[in-house]
Amino acid sequence: SSMHTRACALSFLATAAALNVQSRLTTAQRAGLLLSPQPAGVRKVLPGAGAPVPRGGVESDDWWDGATLGSCVVRRFTDEMAGDRWMLWYSGRSASFDSDVVPLATGAVGLAQSTDGVVWERLAGDEAGGACLVPNEDEWWGFDTSHVGVGDVHVMSSRVIQNGLGLYWMFYFGGDGEELANAPAGAPTRGGRMSIGVALSNDGVHWGRVEGEHPSGAALEPAEGESFVGWPQALRLPSSGDQEESWLLYYHALDEASGRFAIGSAVSSDCVKWTRRDGYCLTAGPEGSFDAGGVSARCVVRKGAELLMFYEAVDAARSHTIGLARSADGLSWERIGAGPVFSPSAEPGAWDGVAVARPWVVPMDDGSARLYYVGRGAEGAVQRIGMARSEGNDWTRWTRWAEEEEEEPGGESA
Repeated sequence: SSMHTRACALSFLATAAALNVQSRLTTAQRAGLLLSPQPAGVRKVLPGAGAPVPRGGVESDDWWDGATLGSCVVRRFTDEMAGDRWMLWYSGRSASFDSDVVPLATGAVGLAQSTDGVVWERLAGDEAGGACLVPNEDEWWGFDTSHVGVGDVHVMSSRVIQNGLGLYWMFYFGGDGEELANAPAGAPTRGGRMSIGVALSNDGVHWGRVEGEHPSGAALEPAEGESFVGWPQALRLPSSGDQEESWLLYYHALDEASGRFAIGSAVSSDCVKWTRRDGYCLTAGPEGSFDAGGVSARCVVRKGAELLMFYEAVDAARSHTIGLARSADGLSWERIGAGPVFSPSAEPGAWDGVAVARPWVVPMDDGSARLYYVGRGAEGAVQRIGMARSEGNDWTRWTRWAEEEEEEPGGESA
């Protein structure tokens, strides 16, 4: 219909305007920024596992990540011969994506790679729009027919599939064609009732869904009193000797009783069949606190003998920051400090001056860490991906990555 064409044209213009912003930002406003939506251009194709050199080129004017970017997973693979290879799986939405679907930065999942974790090359996948995981079109009853987003990716071999090869496991989430009940009027809610699924790949590019135990194909569905479950992260627990290996899956839910986001966990020995643990492991903070509105997307990492959870916090005014909690066993958590460890940029006009969210932390060899995150600036809903570095071994203090840091030693900065 002409209405739809016009809507697409408008959203494309909005995207083009937002992209123009990146080139107009000052160095200070751009600090931390790694990736922006990219509707058009040429991308190379990664043929498959064991072939890290992309080839050819595919051109599009409607890439899957052209309108907004969402959650990301960053994995660093070290090869003594070839050096570091970084892979980034991230969620996004295109300018032509169905506007009736709940307005999140989800839609499809795609891939970029890097040699340093800073300069990324986006790769064209085989699915619609160049993505590598798209909504499920094969099974109308599936939990993920409207939109999908990435939560976590692990490379591991498993007893479930006995082939001795390392497999990529993606823990993702998605929504179906249902409208969300009791939602506020105005915003589209189709696909709002999200569930969690698992997909497998032998190369990180081509993915096949694993049938979960629910009829919808999901591995974990919302429980009674939850609007959705999403943004999963899997953590392998230390096991000794003949002990069966054990995994924890963290996720967040919208708890209907409190109206707030809360973080829950489930346990599994095979990463496919998950058993929920009772209650939540982290809930909203006290009234007036930076996380009084709820706690949501998170990244759990080991540091020495303890586990750290970097989590997205929302206050009563819906302002998004990143908080930190610690745990000895991964089950019971205590907050570190009374405020966030990472907040929106104070620089006027910064790309991430309104919200920082969806943290992903990568520990580095020297004891420092990198914090990858999603940010939003004053121009509304366009989200981008950025990165900050810890101040050495102190993972409570972060400085946004800046372009001049990457200069060759001895080089003069202009």
